[in-house]
This record gives sequence, C-alpha cells and structure tokens, in this order.
Amino acid sequence: MSKKLKNIKAVNEMLLGEHKTQTKKVIAFDEKKVIKRDVGATWSDDKGQTWEQKNGYKVKVGKFAKLREELKSFPNCNKETCVCIEPSQVDLKMKAYHGMCLDCVVGMEHKMKLEGTYDEYERKKLLSNAEAWLKSAEIEKDIVKAGMKAKFINEDGSIEDWGEQNEEEVMARIEDGFTKFKENFIEKLKNGNAE
Repeated sequence: MSKKLKNIKAVNEMLLGEHKTQTKKVIAFDEKKVIKRDVGATWSDDKGQTWEQKNGYKVKVGKFAKLREELKSFPNCNKETCVCIEPSQVDLKMKAYHGMCLDCVVGMEHKMKLEGTYDEYERKKLLSNAEAWLKSAEIEKDIVKAGMKAKFINEDGSIEDWGEQNEEEVMARIEDGFTKFKENFIEKLKNGNAE
C-alpha cells in the first residue's frame, strides 16, 4: 500500500474513532489522583516534606521559611490596617528607616500632624540625619589631614614645600574650622533655623 493510501486510511480511522492511538489500552499499577489545591494551601507528602501551593506552581517549605517570612514582614506596621502584601522598592526603603511600609509611614505622619507632634518628630529626624552626615564629613576631614602630612618629592629629588605655612598650624586650622562649623550647624538645627 502506498504512503498516500495509508494516510487516508489513518485519517478515516481517526474520524471513526478506531485509530490505534485512540483505542490503545494503558496498563498502570497505580491510578494517580490529581488534587486541585487553592493558592496558599499547605500539605505534607508521604515523605514528610511540606509543600505550599502558589499561583500556578507549588514550592517546598524549607527549614528557613518562617525566618524568610519574618524578614519580609514589616514589624512596626499596624497589623489591623496594613495592606502591604507585595512590597515595592519604596516600601523596603521605608522598612529600613521606620520598620513600616510607605502607607503606614504616611498614616503615622498624618496622625502626628493632627496631634501636633509632627514638628518635633521632623526636627529630631533632621538632627539625626545631620549627625550622620557630620560623622562622614569628619572621616573626610581626617583623610584631608592625612593627605596634608604626605610629602611630595619632585623628579629631581627635592621635597615640595607648599607655602610658608607650618604643618601644625594647617592641621589646627582644619580642626578648628570643622569644629566651629559642626557646632554652628547643630545649634542651628536645634533652634530650627537651618536652611
């Protein structure tokens, strides 16, 4: 029989439902039950492994699942009103500062404005930010001072001298200038005159 006739015969058998692929018998030892689970459902298999159903797939629940959930949570959020399920980048940034999602921070600050305590809260935040900035500025000041102690040797072997100033005088001027700036800056912030 030619290939064309075999194909025609196969198509006719398929249309009648008598083709070998349609009448093939399968012998199995076990009948596998397909269980449909809702998203969020957890179960244990016969080996003791715990699983959780996600949207379209399942995942193993490991030893550190509780720890991961705790790290993902926002500890200072109001549990009754917070609706942050999938945190955005801004929510994670607010978590680092406040331990809350952005919506809860906005709610907290709004409540403070209504109670009249927001100005004091803002002043404390500005002061703590300024102190952190001054710590990094002090490190940079120390780097400048260390750079001033360095000697520069020219190509001909002579040591470069930068003016008629004494090294100790320059170091003292840097230290005094930074200390005065720091005190004035903090004082302005405490008085609320910072601009």
